[in-house]
Order: sequence, then C-alpha cells, then structure tokens
Amino acid sequence: MKFLKQTFSAVFFLIASLVFLSFRHSDPPASFQIVNLRCEYLVNPLGIDVLNPRFSWEMVSAERGKSQKAYQVIVADNEEMIGKNEGNTWNSGKVASGESFHIRFDGKTLLSGKDYYWKIKIWDEQNVKSEWSEAQRFSMGMLDKKDWKAKWIGAPSVQPVTVQDENIIPPSPLLRKEFAVKKRVKKAKLYATALGVYEMYLNNKKVGDRILAPEWTDYFTRVQYQTYDVTDMLLNGDNVIGGMLADGWYAGVLFTHGKPQRGNYGFDRRLLAQLEIEFTDGTKDVVVTDESWKILLDGPMKEASIFDGEVFDARYIPANWQKPGLDIQRWDDVAVDNTVKLTVNAQINEPIRVVKEIRPVHVFRAPNGNYIFDMGQNMAGWVHIKLPYNPGKKIIMRHAEILMEDSTLYTQNLRTAKQTDIYIPARETTIDYEPRFTYHGFRFVEVAGLTEPPTLDNITGKVVASAASLVSGFNSSHKDVNQLWKNIMWTQLSNLHSIPEDCPQRDERCGWMGDAQIFCQTAIYNMDLGAFYTKWFKDIRDRQTPEGRYPNYAPQVGMVFYDAPGWTDAGIIIPWRAYLNYGDKRMIEQHYGSMKSFIDHVHKENPNLIRVNAAGQNYGDWVNGNTIKAEGYPTDKGDVARDLFNTAFFAYSTQILADASRVIGKKKEYAYYSDLAKKIREVFVKEFVGKNGEIKGGTQAGYALALEFNLVPEHLRAKSAKLMVDAIAEYDYRVSTGIQTITRMMNQLSRNGYTEVAYQLLESRRFPSWIYSIDQGATTIWERWDGYVKGRGFQRWQMNSFNQYAIGSVGEWMHNTIIGINCDETQPGYRHFMLKPTPGGSLTWATGSYKAITGRVEVSWKKQDGELTVEVDIPANTTATLVLPSGKNITENGRPVPGDQHIKILKNQTEQTTLKLASGKYRFSMPG
Repeated sequence: MKFLKQTFSAVFFLIASLVFLSFRHSDPPASFQIVNLRCEYLVNPLGIDVLNPRFSWEMVSAERGKSQKAYQVIVADNEEMIGKNEGNTWNSGKVASGESFHIRFDGKTLLSGKDYYWKIKIWDEQNVKSEWSEAQRFSMGMLDKKDWKAKWIGAPSVQPVTVQDENIIPPSPLLRKEFAVKKRVKKAKLYATALGVYEMYLNNKKVGDRILAPEWTDYFTRVQYQTYDVTDMLLNGDNVIGGMLADGWYAGVLFTHGKPQRGNYGFDRRLLAQLEIEFTDGTKDVVVTDESWKILLDGPMKEASIFDGEVFDARYIPANWQKPGLDIQRWDDVAVDNTVKLTVNAQINEPIRVVKEIRPVHVFRAPNGNYIFDMGQNMAGWVHIKLPYNPGKKIIMRHAEILMEDSTLYTQNLRTAKQTDIYIPARETTIDYEPRFTYHGFRFVEVAGLTEPPTLDNITGKVVASAASLVSGFNSSHKDVNQLWKNIMWTQLSNLHSIPEDCPQRDERCGWMGDAQIFCQTAIYNMDLGAFYTKWFKDIRDRQTPEGRYPNYAPQVGMVFYDAPGWTDAGIIIPWRAYLNYGDKRMIEQHYGSMKSFIDHVHKENPNLIRVNAAGQNYGDWVNGNTIKAEGYPTDKGDVARDLFNTAFFAYSTQILADASRVIGKKKEYAYYSDLAKKIREVFVKEFVGKNGEIKGGTQAGYALALEFNLVPEHLRAKSAKLMVDAIAEYDYRVSTGIQTITRMMNQLSRNGYTEVAYQLLESRRFPSWIYSIDQGATTIWERWDGYVKGRGFQRWQMNSFNQYAIGSVGEWMHNTIIGINCDETQPGYRHFMLKPTPGGSLTWATGSYKAITGRVEVSWKKQDGELTVEVDIPANTTATLVLPSGKNITENGRPVPGDQHIKILKNQTEQTTLKLASGKYRFSMPG
C-alpha cells in the first residue's frame, strides 16, 4: 500500500511538473493580428505574370509600441500543403526584419497557370509570434507566348477601309462554341482578351463582373488579358461558351478635337480566349478560340461607343444562343486573324466595375414632354432602367452634367459625344436594361419613350470606375469644406477608367498627364493606387519616343502631343510620389531608364538650362486667372511666364531623377544629376529671382512654383513668401492660379507661416473659389474656376467640364494641413511619417484618416473652451513625428508629456512641440 502511495505521488508530481513546464515554455498569446494580406497590391489575384511576386500585410494591435521583429512567409503549390503550414515552393524561414510590404518571392520557379497558396507568421518586438495567417492565393497567368493555344478570331477584315467603316459603328458580333465536359471538374480558368472590348459568357451567365475589359492600353504595343475562375460555371455534359465584342478604345472614336473617326488603332475587332479545365483524375482539357467557333454578325447590340452610348435592339437577341443544340444556320464561320502581333500581358490592376449604386432624388417633366431624373450627384457610369410595363417603342436616355436655366439638358459642352443610350424592346412584358460597353458623365438623365409617368424607382445609377480601394476619410465642423472633400472624391471616382482621365463626359476622356501630375498626391490619399499606377506607368513608357520625349497624355492616339512642361514631367513626378507613398522601389527600377531618357532629352534641347525648347504645346499654368471671364476680375496678372514655368519643372524633375538614382544605387548618375539640378537652380535664381525675393512677373503662380520646388535661396524664402501673400492681396484675397499652382500655393502658404491666408482662400464663398461652385450646386470639381458664373452663365462650351479633378488637388493640402498627415520622404511607405494637424479659419474640429500601406493613420482635433485636443492613432509597426501647436502645458490622457515610454520630446519651442511617438492611440490636450 505504501508502495502504491509513493508511486501515485511520483506520477502526480511528474504530471504536475510537465504541466507547469508546458505552461512556462508555451508562447504567450499574441496581442496583435495580421490583416490585409496582398500579393502585388491585390487580394488573391488571378493570372499574374510577375515572375517574383511580392507580398504585403499589416500588423494591428490595440497596444502601444507594437512592432514587427521578424517574419516568415511560406508558399505552397497545393491547398493540402499550405493547410499543414508547409511551404514546398518557398519557405523564407524566420527573417529578422520589420519590413511588411513588397516582400519578394524567392523560391522555386513559378509555372504558367498554376495556383499557389501563401501564409505568413510574424514575431513582435518581444519575440512573441503570431499564429499562421489565413491562407491566401495567387495564380500565374500565361508566362510564355507558347502557352497561348488560342487564336484571334472575329468577323472578316474590313480591309480595305472605306469612309463608311470610319464613321459608322457596325453591330457587335456574337461568338459561340459548344463543348462537352465528361469528367468531374477540379478547377477551370478562362483567359481572355480582345481588340475592342468584350464580355464572355458560360452557359447563359456572364463571366466575372469586369466592365470594358481588356481596358485601354497602347494598342500599338500591348493588350492586357484577364483571368477568371469559372470552376463553378461548368456543367456536366454539354456546355456553351460565348462572347460579344464592341469597339471600345481600340476601334472606337477617340479624342480627335471635333473630327470623330473610328479605327485609331484598327477596325478589326478580335477575341482571344482560352478555357483550361483540370479534372479530378489529373487530366486536362482546353477550349480555345479557333476556326471551330461560329459568329453572328448582326446581334442585338446595334451600336456601342465609349463616347456616344449604345443602341440595343432586343428583337435581335437570338433565342437560346447560349444554350446547347442551337440551330446555327444563320451563324457564320469566324475569321482567324494571324496578323495580330501585339504583346499580351496580364492585367495586374483592379478591374473597371460597378463600384456604387445611387438612386435619383427627383424626377420632373421637361418642356419637351420627356422626363428628367436628377441623380443628385454628378457621376460616371450609366443608369439601369426597370419598367413594370413595355411601352412598345424605343426608350431614349440622354445624359448631361447640368441643366440650362429653362430646365433642359446642357449638352453643348459634350462637343461631339452623344452620351445617349437607346433600348428597343421586343415583346417582353417588363423592361430591364442597362448598358455594358460605354459610360457617361452625368447627373441628369432625360428619358424619352415612356407612356406612363415614371417613379424614382424606375432607374438606378451605376457608378463605373476602376475598383481601387478607398483609403481616406475627412469630416469637419464646416459643411461646405466637407462637401468639397466629397466633390473631390466623386471627381476622382468619375475619372478612373484604367487611366487617370481628365473628364468622363465629352469627346476626350484622356489620360492628360499634367492633370494627373498635380492631382497625384490627392489621388493617393483618396485611393489605393499602387497597382493602378504600375499599369499606367507602362502606358506612359509605351508612348515615349526613342529620343526620350514623353506624351502629353497616355495612352496617346489620334491627336498627338508631346513635350509640354508640367505635363510630360508627370513621367518623373508621379512615379516618385508613388514610391514615397508606397515604398515601392521596383516602380523606380522599372521606370528609371524612361525618366533618365526624358531628362537627357530636355537637357540636350536646352543646353543653357532655360527650358524654352522641347516645350511642345507649352500650356503653362492652365486655366489661370487670365482666362476667367467675369466682371471686375483682373485678367492681366494670373499667367506665369512660360520660361519660368518650364525651367522650374526642369529643375524639379532633374532633382527627382537624382534622388531616384540614389534610391536604386546608381552613384555616378546620382552625382551627375544632382550637379545638373544644382546648375539649373542657379540659372533659375539668376534669371527669375530678384535680390529681395521677387519672382519674375510677380504672379501668385510664380511664387508658388519657386517656393514649392525649392528654387528660392534659403535667405530669401521668407521674403518671397511675403510677396506671394502680397500677390494674393492684390487680387483682394482671391486666387489667380491655374491647375498647376493652386495647391502648391496653398502648401507654401502653410509652410511659410501663412496658414490663415490658406484657410481664407479655402473658405471663401467669393468667386473664384471652391465653395463658390458648391453654392452653385456643384457635386464634383469643375474644370474651370468660372465654368458657370451667376448672372453671366457658362464659360466657352469647347472646354467646360463640370467633372474634372485638377483644381481638386487642394485635397492634398486639406490632408497634409487640416488633418496633417504627411509621408516622411526619408522613410518611404509610411514606416515613419509626419503628423502636423493645423487648426485654422472658422473650423472648430476636424477628423480624417489615411490607410497607408502599413495601416490606417487617424488624426482628429477639436477646439473648445480655450482648449485644443488632438487625437492620433498610429498603426502598429510604424512610428510618427507629431508637431503640436503649443509650447507648454501639454498633457496626454491627463498626464504631462512625455509621461509615457512611447512618447519622446524631440523639440520644445515657444509655439510648438515636436514629439516622437510609437504606435498606438494618443490623446493630447493643450491651450488653444
């Protein structure tokens, strides 16, 4: 008995010891999480063709001072392996690094069409590790030309081209093929693209939710293909795959300044599609576009045009054309086109989609008897019309941004763009229609052909845009400033259709680089554009000439323009801004040769360093005050001298190139371009800067450029800034700047101690101003300060968009000053960033956020009862420098600063205090 007791005691002690040791040595639960896992900026992308894709994630925690000490990435080529937390394709091992974005795959060679799965694990600053993340997925696309078994197919070639071909849009052809699936499907992918735009169908269902694929590229050089997972769309037995083609950007009318003509790239609309099926028994099958397909030339889509709209005749829908067993007597053999030699690349940016739906706010009967719906918001897209009856005649929908004083549509500013959709019903009992191969810029829709008074439920607005994520927020005590922010957001959303276009309504809709350049920082604050810009930079390079000349807009076709300063400099400035915000060195590496070629070209043409040659159309500060037509407004001191404007951009772009050389380790080129930038600055100062800080011409714009581009000697900056304010006072504290300088002036006002002047301009209701347009009912940003002036009417119709984002670049200032979020150029990608919220004007509070690549940054401030409260939320794995507008009596959550190990005082001055903050939430109070 005694032996049993001793044995029991020993066993009990052993078990207790093991439990204790297990408890002691097990990892404590992690106080952080891993979120927002992405591959090449995208969530679970399909069909990419980047041979070494990169991974990004965010670390989140409610605790202060959390950071990543190490990470581990695993990649597997099957779900079972990744489910076991094993990476048979790549295992990075534990990497001691705080990096959380653009982690480059460095494993086995990735194979065409193959699915891969990945996970990550991270360790925090205390070496506590996380659980493995949820498995993510990416798949490779066609990595070799030989992978394509499909052929380009379509209607017979229109060659030789006739006048009719150039001016009349032919019906959109339907294409189809029947095939059988006799085994159990494991997975299936469809790879597709077109010359034109396309929709694909499987078994009477549209494939995917993309719109206007394959989107706009330089069709002289390349076309994108798209990848779809269609596993769940296949049927056991007989299947039908089909497609529809339309003009799109390839064959359709593009920017031609009043001379509309089809076929800028070509006339022959073509489809390329390859369906790859993998069965559970390990075998595979492939269905491709080839001679076996059939085509119906005269389908229901009678016309489809980006600018003009659609004509859809439901009477021509062939019955059961997407079902097996169709009688194909009326269908022809397709033509196979072996002449297409374009590079075919995967699309690795967000697709164009319906990103939002809105309902009209009002409907009324127009003087002509038709009905006009007011969507309440200027937008880009179309309307979905649903009627509980069939009027038995065509329904015509015309679109416009604004109404005339007699309540009819103002369409003159559309120029030749018709923006009209026509639906011709068949015998259906109800109407249910929306377009698919067009988009419009509009707030108002006039509907003709109704036989009953409509209700607001009869139409729904479909907002169509590249589906990049929204990443910003803004709100304040000033309702009109809030509306301005909304207008900026809506304008950006309206002008994002695979390129950053200038306007969504008239016969232009081009990727004007000057507009995109001044708006790029606002654009980045508002939306996650890493993938979008990666695609568009390729468009810019595709149109660069061998001499290094950049186009004024990209892609460029039809009206060909090159060399304009401020426009072509976008090829330098925007990639650099993208690098600073996203920390993406590959952007610079891919684009560097192009940047260098451009600067070398400008330098060669301007050896004396004053940029007067290679200036193209020489637009200058577009739509500046001298172009404004309004009684009592000055018209003689708004335009900055072209030689000053051009040379300022030459200096700025050259310095960026030097900095880019340094980033990618090109030391000799860094030295060379740094020296060149210095010499251009010296020439600029000699030619354009006076001894007392005067800038040639004395314009608001000239001062703004010189100060923003660091072209004023340090000892003269305060004087130049004061003279800039004097130039504003000369206009009775109104703006005279155009699109290239307005935000740069706002920035420099704040950076030189004149924030109250900037607030005065922001809040002004006097013409010209942002809020003036809001008082006239604007829900988007106008192209011109005086697009409409009460009592005068509209500006010249030839160029008068009411949905153009350039002047909305003030969103950059609202973000970097009112909210105060700024990137730190010494640590790209928001590893560390600068916070300087700056109260002013009549605002009593403001709050805003920016979801950086490292996580969401939030800032808010409030003035009440003589106290200023500032709250900030800094993402895990980042740090921030916070500048507070007070030099004394600052507390954080009731304790005097620093008061916490995560707060460090960097500088304490009479009027401001600079703090270094670890991640976490903070609440500061001070006199205010």
